[in-house]
Amino acid sequence: MPLRNRLLCAAVILLLFGILWSNKVQATEPGIVSPAKTAQPPVFNEKDLFAYKQKGRSTLTGQVFLGSSSGKAITQAGAPVHLIPMTPYTRYWFDHAVRGISCSATGNLASAETTAVPKPLTDCAQEALPQLRAEKRLAPYLRMTRANPTGHFWFTKIPSGRYYIVSLIQGGSGTHQDEEPTGLAWLVLDLEAGEKVSNLVVTDCKTNLC
Repeated sequence: MPLRNRLLCAAVILLLFGILWSNKVQATEPGIVSPAKTAQPPVFNEKDLFAYKQKGRSTLTGQVFLGSSSGKAITQAGAPVHLIPMTPYTRYWFDHAVRGISCSATGNLASAETTAVPKPLTDCAQEALPQLRAEKRLAPYLRMTRANPTGHFWFTKIPSGRYYIVSLIQGGSGTHQDEEPTGLAWLVLDLEAGEKVSNLVVTDCKTNLC
């Protein structure tokens, strides 16, 4: 290969190397945040909820409890059981306040900041559930009932759709030291029109039933 061509090839290689190195430096430069870390809570869209406002023909019955390592079911008389329609808006809330391993003090629907110090999920739920109930735009679409002393609950006249069932159980009584008195029980449910669902198990997954 003539000397001139070899010099030209070398110049092209050096130019490409310089471009790749520049891109690498920019990608690792402090202060540049990936899109996933800057994701904002989704915008509330009431159209996603219209189908959940009317009375339906479906019914739900089940039991809500926490599991202990000893196998005992921990229930709480009067524990609120929430039936929450699944939409992008409520999914963001659920993923941050219920389903994750930990959450942040500001990781809720009302805040765009998600960099606070992580907190236990039970602490987040104690704050996030009242916030969800207080959301006036969601109020017509949320349903709530209370469990009896054995943890059983009922919902009637439910429209079809996808739902979260969430219950925060506090102060469960138990004689074993390994029992946690407070925890979150939850379940994701697909409900067809006119379906009658019975014997639902809503728990905190320690019993391998969810």
